[in-house]
Amino acid sequence: MHELPTALLHLDSPGPERILPIGRSRVQGWLVPKPGSHYTDLRIVCGANILPAIHGLPRKDVAAYFQSPRPYLLAGFEISVDLPAGSHRLILEACVITGAWETLETLEVEAKSLCATDPLTAIVPLRVHEFGETLRVLLRRMGSVGLSSQAGATAVAHDTPFPHYLRHPHLPFRGHLDQPLAWSGSVYGRIPVSGWIYHETQAIKRMFVTADLQAVQNVPFGRATPFLSGRQAQFPQASHCGFDGYLDLPAQLPQPVTVRVYAELEDGSWHLGSVVRIAITDHEFAKQPLVRYSPLTFWRGWRALRQAITIRGIALETGPAYRQEIIKIWRDYATQAPRRIKSPTREKFTAQACPRPDKISEVHYFTHNLSLQGAPLFLLEHARHLYRETGARLIVTSGAEGPLRRAYESLGATVQVIDDSALLTAITSDQAERACANLAAAVDLRTANLLIANTLSAYWGVHLAHRAGRPVLYYVHESSPPRSFYRGVLPPAALALLEESFQLATHVSFLTSTSQRYFNSFSDQSNYGLLPGWIDLTGIDHFRANHSRDALRTQLGLSSEKKLVINVGTICDRKGQHLFARAVDLLWFNAPALAASAEFLMIGGEDTAFDRTLVNFLHELARPNLKIIPGTRDVYPYYGAADLFVCSSYEESFPRVILEAMAFGVPILSTHVHGIPEMVRADHEAVLVPPGDSAAMAAALQRLLASPETGRELAHHARIRVAAEFDAQVLLPRHLALARRLATSPRSQQEVIVI
Repeated sequence: MHELPTALLHLDSPGPERILPIGRSRVQGWLVPKPGSHYTDLRIVCGANILPAIHGLPRKDVAAYFQSPRPYLLAGFEISVDLPAGSHRLILEACVITGAWETLETLEVEAKSLCATDPLTAIVPLRVHEFGETLRVLLRRMGSVGLSSQAGATAVAHDTPFPHYLRHPHLPFRGHLDQPLAWSGSVYGRIPVSGWIYHETQAIKRMFVTADLQAVQNVPFGRATPFLSGRQAQFPQASHCGFDGYLDLPAQLPQPVTVRVYAELEDGSWHLGSVVRIAITDHEFAKQPLVRYSPLTFWRGWRALRQAITIRGIALETGPAYRQEIIKIWRDYATQAPRRIKSPTREKFTAQACPRPDKISEVHYFTHNLSLQGAPLFLLEHARHLYRETGARLIVTSGAEGPLRRAYESLGATVQVIDDSALLTAITSDQAERACANLAAAVDLRTANLLIANTLSAYWGVHLAHRAGRPVLYYVHESSPPRSFYRGVLPPAALALLEESFQLATHVSFLTSTSQRYFNSFSDQSNYGLLPGWIDLTGIDHFRANHSRDALRTQLGLSSEKKLVINVGTICDRKGQHLFARAVDLLWFNAPALAASAEFLMIGGEDTAFDRTLVNFLHELARPNLKIIPGTRDVYPYYGAADLFVCSSYEESFPRVILEAMAFGVPILSTHVHGIPEMVRADHEAVLVPPGDSAAMAAALQRLLASPETGRELAHHARIRVAAEFDAQVLLPRHLALARRLATSPRSQQEVIVI
């Protein structure tokens, strides 16, 4: 065993004499990091060659030696090398949790004529659907970065990890890993994992996966696999040996990322099954446009990629399945690729269609639901202010029922819930138009001065306004273009209607300029504007004046010496609570005393598949001060008692929770995404970290918990900023002025777009 500054390293092979056989052999051993250090992967650099490791082999002996609370440590490694006779320098490098590679040990070895220990293993070709995904990456890179087909194909082929498989399950295990592919799309820091595996004689107790070796995630196991029953009927376990789940991928991990799949048998033993290396594209990449539609461009890209793959030396499956895959990709491309948009012409409203009013007398609101989420609450507060200032009659049409109905009815509003599901299933443009016509027949807009549609999901309200010849204000909260936001949900015909809504709207209001850029291609932007959201500062100050911090902490059961860190928002992958949990776990590794001094609460729990997955993950982490709290409307006590607020989201336009933290004077740690830097500036009103970077968030947690004065300074500046720029008393009158202008301006200034 060799003690290094940050770890303990032991080599099983080569031995102290540092001799390896000529040809293929293995460097084997184990690596255990010291407290405060963590390694996600290993490799050997030998001249110009980089040799990936199979790192994470379960070692029961190492766990016993270090008295680990776990029965196995994922500390073992083996690295295949292929050496000619002579002396060689092998540099053993480890990837730390921040994503950087560090040198652990330099091995001077001699390759001699011995019996090789690592027989040549077959290289699995790039499967047809993996080539298909690689082609999709190329088409999007050509569209977003503007690369030529040749340059793009060369770059994509270079980035494609090959061999994709480093390890298959060893007998007596049998199995195959179907996902992740060589190129895999990460959605909010998660990728799907699926396949099948069984042991010839024992039952598998559980399956788990990891990419960073920090923590493992259980994967549901036992899916029926009837395709194996006939072929491998001698093994009863083969009939139900499928697994399907998700794996977290911290954003700081360098590419290609190594994914490891494990099985725990009924006797309690842990076994490493499949190991693959993958290249990752994230959800932001998926928002980028494909290269503009052109059959010739598609053909050139496909041909260039085949050539680049061949030059790289990557084997590729061929045959009928390959041809079918290319046809499928072509059809997807032909459907999704942007085309040249014709410049719209504009037609004035007719006086008969929409008579000019002197004041707002009736406003019709469209919302996708009546839930307690940020966007519906935004609309409710807008309606409440408009009603108080104008006394206008309010009508609310929603696509779903919810608790906000009573709040609207308390304003005297008429609330109707309609069925908009026909738009979700419209395959052709005629079906989509009929669905819109049916909605228009169900909603009476004859007496409305103004229509207000809220969020992408209420786009149909814009179309109803256009049909009725009424001015419509369209509030967009999302930071994702329609074809990305509704991928796999809305058919092309409905997507086309949604994209048209940006031209049809009298005025489209965005909360931040960062969000607007995702929608600039859908209009000439003459009807676009920016107007931020607000927070009821007076109401929050009234709450703070009547609820002391000590009383709130007592109400929440917090002792005086415990710090409170809160993460407020509906539990879902977009909000990134899985990232937050990993960051807290890393804090325990890096600064255990500081981690133990705080309570970490995620407030917004529901009963969804993601909630259950997160609960399972927290059980694996076993950090007793990291908890999920059910969602509640009464979140002010948590802000009032908190020492630090964390927003871990991957995507946010203008989150209300940031405004609430600013108003309560709570120090803010947030991901640097979309509109958030327009709300709080880095190191002036908040600490901002890259989205998905668990190591950066853990370091920021450590910094702010260890230095309360830093947090207080940030919170002071944030409170000044929210009062000056985002107070409801400042902003709601501006939103009302916009509504008045749209509802009462002369018809010569009121135009709609005719497609």
